[in-house]
Amino acid sequence: MTSGKNRKKILNISFLLILLLFSTSCISFYFHSLPSPKEPLRFSSLKDLPYRELWSGFVFYGEKVGFAHLKITPLEGGGFFLINSEAHLRIRFMGMDKQLSMKSEDKVRPDLTLASFYYEQRIDKKNWTIKGEIVGGRFQAMMQTNDQAKPIEENLAGPIYPVSAVNLYPLLQGMETGSSYRYLVFDPQTQSLMEISQHVTDFGESQKLHLEPSYKIDTEMLGHRVSTWINLRGETIFELAMGGVLITHKEEEERAKRYLSEASFNKKDLILDFSLVKTQIPLPCPREVIFLEVALEGVAEELPILQGPGQEALEKKIEKTTFTVYRLHFDPHSPLKTPAELLQEADLSPYLAATVHLESNHPEIKKKATEIIADATSPAERVRSLVKWVSEEVKDEAVDSLSALEVLHTRRGECQAHTMLYTALARAAGIPTRPVGGLVYAEGLGFLYHSWAESYLDGWIAVDPTFNQVGVDATHIKLVEGPSWISLLQIGKVIGRIKARIVDYRAACRK
Repeated sequence: MTSGKNRKKILNISFLLILLLFSTSCISFYFHSLPSPKEPLRFSSLKDLPYRELWSGFVFYGEKVGFAHLKITPLEGGGFFLINSEAHLRIRFMGMDKQLSMKSEDKVRPDLTLASFYYEQRIDKKNWTIKGEIVGGRFQAMMQTNDQAKPIEENLAGPIYPVSAVNLYPLLQGMETGSSYRYLVFDPQTQSLMEISQHVTDFGESQKLHLEPSYKIDTEMLGHRVSTWINLRGETIFELAMGGVLITHKEEEERAKRYLSEASFNKKDLILDFSLVKTQIPLPCPREVIFLEVALEGVAEELPILQGPGQEALEKKIEKTTFTVYRLHFDPHSPLKTPAELLQEADLSPYLAATVHLESNHPEIKKKATEIIADATSPAERVRSLVKWVSEEVKDEAVDSLSALEVLHTRRGECQAHTMLYTALARAAGIPTRPVGGLVYAEGLGFLYHSWAESYLDGWIAVDPTFNQVGVDATHIKLVEGPSWISLLQIGKVIGRIKARIVDYRAACRK
């Protein structure tokens, strides 16, 4: 049975909690179409909305897990509005009671364009804040965590909007079936500017759910879709995400706040009951598996099928069901050679760049990388030294991690903490490296979501700084990859939807 410590190595709290709020949805059969109103639903300004507050409840996997509150306040002079929003969630995570609170205060103009902002988030005892403003076409902010302050600055080509206004924006533009919108928001969860696309797909009602006639809007950000229903008063009354597993619905304030007592009785676990991918046969000593052939259902429809290193993948029909069959190999004698994958130097530049989460250009990161590889005489030795150092120095704890620099300071975290820090250190050492995400097998459980990295030497080589592996064991199934940490959020499209069938495996178990 996998120990609690080893299980924690695979978990990623912040990653999964973010995906609770932005994830894939499907078209619900609860609603049926009605003739659309003759005139678009439009409000000339926020002051014309017939409400000032909205309360909503979160239901995840059939249980109440939290609430959200939105409040709009006109400021004196009529030139600006404050949009205050908050969300509180309480879930079970590998048997632990986890609490997440997010608050925001956005100062916007009557057209919803962002002027200044303040955001804060707390997961248990860990918290961060972001405060900033738009000055002369430049985004300027300061992020403060428990132990550090970090500036976030970017030149803007046009206006940006707050995430809190996503369901308000169509109301000011004019909403009718077939309307589409595209604009930029600042997303405090990823500390980045993101493009939002929205499309009004239908007008209908649901007698089963007692919902009045409403417009249905599909909103996409980072490749994830949320379906929202907005009534003729401009109120958000219902949302579906994660294939209908996460439901947000309008309710009264007293009922919304009841989540604190109701959530404490939740028995379902985000990992064990929802995210865990079980198999029909167990895999002993998974860190020593040298060959695995596994068929996954639910991947091909949502994600590109990725190859190598050590991974071959193809689509295959099995009993009228489309599976993606992965063949994974680990060669402990020659893990650092994949010459067929040689790239041009220009192709490698994104994997050497610093990002908001991977601060490879920071003096502290560069200094530590130089210290770690001081005695290494080859690129391969540098990779081994960095992987070993991160694995030994970063304590395995189920805590939220926001960036490589933070992990360097705290020296604790889960798989994403190990991967962030290794990737930044490797880039600082001149080794092109990319974070990847997917599944890895945990003995006694099944496949859990995990992150590791790939570094480029003579070709790409997979490394796992959580498990101290250079050349990873064959239970690592890569589903997403990219130059930035944000690239991994695409994996949210398949969480809770994958089914696995072991076809074959071989392991060199140590006695």
